[in-house]
Amino acid sequence: MEYEFQPHYCACGCGGTGKTKWLPGHDQMLRAAIEREVGGLIELRRIIEELLQRGIDLDHKQNNGRRQLNLDSVVDRYYF
Repeated sequence: MEYEFQPHYCACGCGGTGKTKWLPGHDQMLRAAIEREVGGLIELRRIIEELLQRGIDLDHKQNNGRRQLNLDSVVDRYYF
């Protein structure tokens, strides 16, 4: 039995199709466009935290196998 390719539309909304949910680089293009639209990464964080009604965890512990950087002091310096 031969596998039949089922194209996926790119999640960024460009209309392109591929084997995965993102065409190469389109996830980062969408992220950058969202950041520009809301006024930057710090403003995006504020909006998300407001919607979630909690802070985003950025400490140095493992999160799903990925190490995350603690940016709280950097953000505090520019945001507050």
